[in-house]
Amino acid sequence: MPLSDPVQITDKDHRLLFTSLYAAVFSTMLGIGIVIPLLPRFAETLGASGFGIGMIFSSFALSRAIAMPFFGRFSDTCGRRQFIITGLFLYMIFSFLYIPASSVLELSAIRFFQGIASAMVFPIAMAYIGDIAPAGMEGRYLGTFTSSLYLGMGLGPFLGGIMTDIANMEMAFICMAALTGVALLTSFLFLPDYRGRKRVQTPLYHLLVHPGLRIPILYQMMNAFANGTFMVFLPVIAAHIGNLSTGETGLVISISILSTALLQKVCGGFADRYNKYLLIATGCIMVAIALALVPGFEGLWAYILFAFIMGAGGGISVPAMYALVTIAGREVGQGGAMGTINMVMSTGMIISPIICGMFMDQAGISSVFFLSAAIVLVTTPVFLSKASVFSRRT
Repeated sequence: MPLSDPVQITDKDHRLLFTSLYAAVFSTMLGIGIVIPLLPRFAETLGASGFGIGMIFSSFALSRAIAMPFFGRFSDTCGRRQFIITGLFLYMIFSFLYIPASSVLELSAIRFFQGIASAMVFPIAMAYIGDIAPAGMEGRYLGTFTSSLYLGMGLGPFLGGIMTDIANMEMAFICMAALTGVALLTSFLFLPDYRGRKRVQTPLYHLLVHPGLRIPILYQMMNAFANGTFMVFLPVIAAHIGNLSTGETGLVISISILSTALLQKVCGGFADRYNKYLLIATGCIMVAIALALVPGFEGLWAYILFAFIMGAGGGISVPAMYALVTIAGREVGQGGAMGTINMVMSTGMIISPIICGMFMDQAGISSVFFLSAAIVLVTTPVFLSKASVFSRRT
């Protein structure tokens, strides 16, 4: 089946679409980042056990994994704007509901339904950008756009900590709702609408086995292990082996995420000009090296070095991966392709902490990082092999 051309819209609508979606995703991810470091403390005040805290975090990823492919495929046939506006509105409402929450079950339910609302925003926003990306410029468009995700996530934890110290936790939840409200208003006023080119939804099974999505799906599952290890277990090893304070650990996490954000546009341009599979493999090797070195690190500066290597690995590989998804999306529908890829990432983020947690219980915290590094290295030859085939064809 031939690939469809990118959607043609006026230059004015093009600018409005990109700017309003960038603002929407940045504001939403900033709000998410603000509350992520606060939720474990808030859950403890409600009497949550370790399992309860895990359930609160997993409920968000679980609902996103379930909902994203369905909303993405529906947006291919029904239009995208109404999904994003509805998702932002629901996300804002659920943000306010954190304040009166009085039990672990209530907090888990809020996170679950907020995850569904989130599933109506990010993958469909990515599909919008995929719709307008010209052939040969997929990396630049998607790389520039995904910087909104990493900038929001990178700045959020830092702002959340400051806000809680200055005011209180309730103010952080109010800020999350307010930022989502800004994104909602921006999208309502400036986001143009049009129907996708797909008239029939692509079955989920066909998306999962589609040749153009196999490498991105493998990358996302591998990346979930790396990021799950990074986000969940870095604070543990930093405290017990690295001798970092909580504030220093937060700084390391922010540096890594912001490093990825700052490289998105530049490396997106590389993805348009060079071998995408080779860029993915290069980024994976850097991530594997960073993870394998962590157990031997001690002190802030060593961890900052780790953060830069880890962040740069993601910065190099992520735009190339999304460029491949965009190319495949012209055939199967951008919403279905983006929803499926992000579903795989969310599924991996549910599974990886459980597997890594069992390794930690049996072999210690260092084993978690060695395991994740090994998983990344095992998948890298697949990307290198694909890079070799691509080079011969071109």
